[in-house]
Amino acid sequence: MVRNFIDDLAGYRVKVEREGKEVVNIPGILALPGLLVAPKMSLVGMIAAPLLGCSVRVENAKKEAEAAKRAEAEKKAQDAADAILDMAKKTVRTIEKEFSKAWESVSADDPEGCPEGKENEDDSTKA
Repeated sequence: MVRNFIDDLAGYRVKVEREGKEVVNIPGILALPGLLVAPKMSLVGMIAAPLLGCSVRVENAKKEAEAAKRAEAEKKAQDAADAILDMAKKTVRTIEKEFSKAWESVSADDPEGCPEGKENEDDSTKA
């Protein structure tokens, strides 16, 4: 139980930022003992930070790393899907071109080359 608590605590960080720049970055494993040893100083620091134009954030680094991995996996999946879609579009265009060429060769002006033309010639000779 203590081991799990320490592992969880190690994933947290206390960050103090001013004007978008990081001023202090303390691992959670060090911040908690500081809070327990000097709670009044910690409270004064938390109150003074906004007055000095700073922001204090507690972040879970493990969750952020997992979120970054998930975002990267989603991007890779989207890239793969886009590549498949592009390949499918190219294949459809190629098939359309080949079908168009084949249709033009079958439906040429030459009635001998067109099965319908043969049927029409045979019908006209019978009448």
